[in-house]
Amino acid sequence: MTAELVAFLRARLDEQEAAAVAAGGAGEGWQALGTGVYSAASVDDDVPPLVTAGPEVGGSDEDAARAEHIALHDPAQVLREVAATRGLLKRYTTPETGEGLPDAFGHHTAGTPRMAVEVAVRHLAQAYAHHPDHRPGWHP
Repeated sequence: MTAELVAFLRARLDEQEAAAVAAGGAGEGWQALGTGVYSAASVDDDVPPLVTAGPEVGGSDEDAARAEHIALHDPAQVLREVAATRGLLKRYTTPETGEGLPDAFGHHTAGTPRMAVEVAVRHLAQAYAHHPDHRPGWHP
């Protein structure tokens, strides 16, 4: 079941990465230009940047909320989150030795870190519970 769970998560990460790259994830991403104003730099010099504004500059509260959400989940941020999750999966799939996995300080401890990482991986899979390939047995 572990290999299937990891393959499932890696497939979802590949989908997120592809979507983020297609949306310009290699660019600068969304940036705050001032209170309630956000701009998305374009990777194509011929395309002007997308700018959205909140009520402070003539937009609505809803526009401001959307702009803030977009800024927090821009393609560059998605790529950083994908990389972080892949790092966790790499740690999860690293064979455990008698010494255990190294902690953040390079110290080896057996058992507990492996279980903690497994619980984290299972929680990550819950974000995709709506996906048809998700299995109820993966719940933490």
